[in-house]
Amino acid sequence: MKFSKKIIVIAVVCMLVIATFAGCSGKPATNDSEPSGDKKVKVGLIALEFGTQSFNDDILKGLKSAEEDLEVEAMSLEVPEVSDVANSLRTLIGQGAEFLVVSTSEFKDGMLEVAQEFPDVKFLYLSEVLEGYDNVMSIAYKEHEAAFLAGALGGLMTETNTIGAVLALEEDIQYRYQNGYKAGAMAVNPDAKVLTAFTNSYSDIGKGNEVANVMYSKGADFVGTYAGACNLGVFKAAEDAGEGKYAFGAANGQFDQSPEKIVASVVKPIDQAIHGIIEEYLAGKFDTSAPKALGLKESGVTLLYTPNEELLKTIPEDVKAIMDDLTEKVISEEIKVPSSEQELKDFNYKYEK
Repeated sequence: MKFSKKIIVIAVVCMLVIATFAGCSGKPATNDSEPSGDKKVKVGLIALEFGTQSFNDDILKGLKSAEEDLEVEAMSLEVPEVSDVANSLRTLIGQGAEFLVVSTSEFKDGMLEVAQEFPDVKFLYLSEVLEGYDNVMSIAYKEHEAAFLAGALGGLMTETNTIGAVLALEEDIQYRYQNGYKAGAMAVNPDAKVLTAFTNSYSDIGKGNEVANVMYSKGADFVGTYAGACNLGVFKAAEDAGEGKYAFGAANGQFDQSPEKIVASVVKPIDQAIHGIIEEYLAGKFDTSAPKALGLKESGVTLLYTPNEELLKTIPEDVKAIMDDLTEKVISEEIKVPSSEQELKDFNYKYEK
């Protein structure tokens, strides 16, 4: 019995000694309510559809890149209907997401509803400028600047003096593209007619095809498109329209979707921007005080030419030189590209060599 008591006493003393040294080791005690150093931050993205080489796929590419390089776990979820946005965001939050990316104005109302419910969750909104929300950072791309270049290229290249643009929803991001595109054509070819139409969808490939077919039938020989998955329908229409009919792509370029028809693309390298913003967030920076605005100067948008050498040869060298000149003039702000309808009405720039 005495022997047993001695054993117990020795064990207690040893435990006290171990505890004392542990307390003096200089390492803080772990609090289960705080994230540990090796815990990955879960970043979520919702979209109506992935896999169509649209803007959402580029965002997802940025998340996957961050997952490879940073302490991040990428999460994505397809939303059945726009009415399901709020619940889809709640689902990702319930799965541990603390940073959510929302790409389109279709999702705006649902995002703001959930942002108020979860003030500690951060949201990155990519469709327009939003101010007054402590947990919502917004980015406004100057797609009108790259669209201006696409419109100018179409205006310089057209053989029919008619070009077109297929758009998605009637929202700011689409109006910016439309107004920039029209301004570009006007600047280099005052006689050019610009046809524009909205599909009222980012996902209806058939509608994109239908609208573009009408434009080609009306004489358009270049049709730009900025309508998500609808773009794929536009490219098919260009192929069906035959010789002398071309398209301008978007997203990541989409050149592989129609390598003989997509002459150039209005590109937003959003994957790089997403990677950078997440990296800043991990470093403790999430600034909602001043919305970001990214244009040609900031390398937020650009006009990317086709990698198809034969198709590229159809663009004359003097046209490329004009395009380079226009690009520099936009960057230097010698040309202020209109983004609104009123600015387009007031726009009177005429390019001279």
